[in-house]
Amino acid sequence: MRMKLLVGAAVLAVALGSAITQVAADTPRQEAMKEMGKNMKTIKEIVSAGGPAADVAGPAQKIAEIAAKIPGLFPQGSDMPDDEAKTDIWQNWDDFTTKAKALQDEAAMLASAAGGGDIATVGAQFEKVGGSCGSCHKAYREQKN
Repeated sequence: MRMKLLVGAAVLAVALGSAITQVAADTPRQEAMKEMGKNMKTIKEIVSAGGPAADVAGPAQKIAEIAAKIPGLFPQGSDMPDDEAKTDIWQNWDDFTTKAKALQDEAAMLASAAGGGDIATVGAQFEKVGGSCGSCHKAYREQKN
């Protein structure tokens, strides 16, 4: 009898853990934004350390790839109560997609600059990528505590 209770408790614990994980899982757009942030951090560390510039190419390309997907991550009606996305996104869709395209272009230029090998040029272009991120965040991201 005791063994059945232990097995039952273990099964319940696994089921609850799975349910909690499902609730706490990030949405595809949250995952994409976290991935973009991770790549930005990687680039910042490379630039701050003085290179090598070529190491920036991969993370910059990843940012460009994510930026190309951004509009699709925000379909009409996908606003959520705990999301940081402002409803202004859907009211100003053309501006939002223009900002996403600018980020994609700036990240592609960063990847290209990385191939040139000059870390100062890479650093200057990285600032432009950060500016693109910031312009969208200022307009369309709600800061939650």
